[in-house]
Amino acid sequence: MENQTRVAIGIPAPNYLITTHQPPLFIANYPTPPPAQQQSLSCPPLFIITSVLIIILFISLAFTGFYFTYQQSNPPIIRIESIAAFNITNWLITLSLKNPNKYASIHYEKIQVSVSEFDDKWRVICPVDELDQVENGENLMDVDVFGLVDSKMVEVVLKMDAVVCLQAKYMQKLWQMLEVDCGVVVVQPRMNTTVGRSNRCNVRLR
Repeated sequence: MENQTRVAIGIPAPNYLITTHQPPLFIANYPTPPPAQQQSLSCPPLFIITSVLIIILFISLAFTGFYFTYQQSNPPIIRIESIAAFNITNWLITLSLKNPNKYASIHYEKIQVSVSEFDDKWRVICPVDELDQVENGENLMDVDVFGLVDSKMVEVVLKMDAVVCLQAKYMQKLWQMLEVDCGVVVVQPRMNTTVGRSNRCNVRLR
């Protein structure tokens, strides 16, 4: 029994061989995907890049179209809607203002309507309050005219001047001078006439 190993208080006896058993390393071998699968793994980044480029191109085209549409904004359409002459020295002129632009609003300020005799012997200037007009909007503007020369009948030249601002969303404001010439109008005392849509004034922006 000489070869028998003895252990005293957990300490191995001399010549005792301690061996430790470690678990073998686990090496995972993943199968190599076939060529078709490797190619599909690279598709998502290419798809994302292509989509982003298409979106950028679409936004650029839309912005370009919107910009040129704004740059070609048209002046307002102005007509004489009606004239009411309570007497020859006290009139009420109603003008129709239409914004023909689909993307641009119009702001009017420093509005002055002038009434003068045909041979320009006298002139009356009537200030009008500021006006804001939305896209494709149409407004009626009343102009009170006082202090005209007393007469049975008078031929007058009706004009309007203003400073206007054409503004589209996300675009810079465009300030311009508005000149309106409505031509010669014959006015008589106690006249209340609806001129109608045919009497369109000449409008110019500069």
